[in-house]
Amino acid sequence: MLRKICDNLYTIKIRLVGSPLRDLNCYVLRSAERNLLIDTGFNQPECLADLRQGIAELGLDMRETDILATHLHSDHCGLIDKIVMPGRKVYIGEADKALLDAGTDVSSGWRAGRERFRREGFPVEALEEAARTNSARALAADKDVAMIPLTDGQILRIGDIRLQCIHTPGHTPGHMCLYNEQAKFMILGDHVLFDITPNITAWPPLPNTLAHYMRSLRMIRSYDVDIPLPAHRECSCSMTERIDQLLAHHETRLADTLAIVRANPGINGYDVAGRMRWSIRAKDWGRFPLAQKWFAVGEALAHLDYLRAAGDIRQEIRDGLTAYTANTANTTNTANTAKLDFSNPPRQSNAPAAALARKT
Repeated sequence: MLRKICDNLYTIKIRLVGSPLRDLNCYVLRSAERNLLIDTGFNQPECLADLRQGIAELGLDMRETDILATHLHSDHCGLIDKIVMPGRKVYIGEADKALLDAGTDVSSGWRAGRERFRREGFPVEALEEAARTNSARALAADKDVAMIPLTDGQILRIGDIRLQCIHTPGHTPGHMCLYNEQAKFMILGDHVLFDITPNITAWPPLPNTLAHYMRSLRMIRSYDVDIPLPAHRECSCSMTERIDQLLAHHETRLADTLAIVRANPGINGYDVAGRMRWSIRAKDWGRFPLAQKWFAVGEALAHLDYLRAAGDIRQEIRDGLTAYTANTANTTNTANTAKLDFSNPPRQSNAPAAALARKT
């Protein structure tokens, strides 16, 4: 459960019961002055037991330990309120903090997300059930914790260890990676995973989520990293190799999505997702597990948004539902990425959005 990675850096393996992710890698940096614990697991008894066991095995004094969440999903910050000690700091990327702070009625963000899914053809009864049982809400923290926003390029010092905060929007708007130049390790959160593909979904405050994600991948590819540290499972290759695989995966998926729209003019997002290829044990789209269907539709929308921004497809509303049609001006089978503007991804928004790190 507890493993030493290099000097003063450890990982605690935390089970994610009932999740296809299987487990979470909680990273701990130690120093004589203070410690930093990165990501916590779901708000569920098994996660809390594993986390506490790892803390005990490490002999970690939580009175001297700050906490950092790489992003707002509840498998990364669902237990913060249960382990943070009075006076200690809790960090998260500023765009994700803005989402958590947006408005007093956080559930309005969930309603906005469900409304888009409804317009995209997701059956209403299944949509309500998916929203009700979504682990992002069901296993989120019981109460709010004051968080300090992290900005791109900010340096955190844990004793002699310097961590550079790298804003990598895509998986969430405020996702952060952490880089140590001396030991050449990068804590990746869910930005780069090695034997599964990070879910990239449509976020209301981050237009064209997939474009920002791919831009973020290319940006961190330039870092000198010997020790890539993903939030889930293990590494199977170098970070640059995996980034190239992820970029190729999304290029292929964009081409497939465009082909689906060309073959089915007027198709909605739900039916696009049903025609996409997924690595899941289900005989057909109708028998997809509901939670995975939710993620699949979100990812389909991210690819449709990318193609629309590139000018490959257009979107219309017909009888209250979204309809996508290919633009005849573009005759290639791939997305026209040259038209996309990857510059200056938004770091903060006051628009209501799904606050995935806490219950509502």
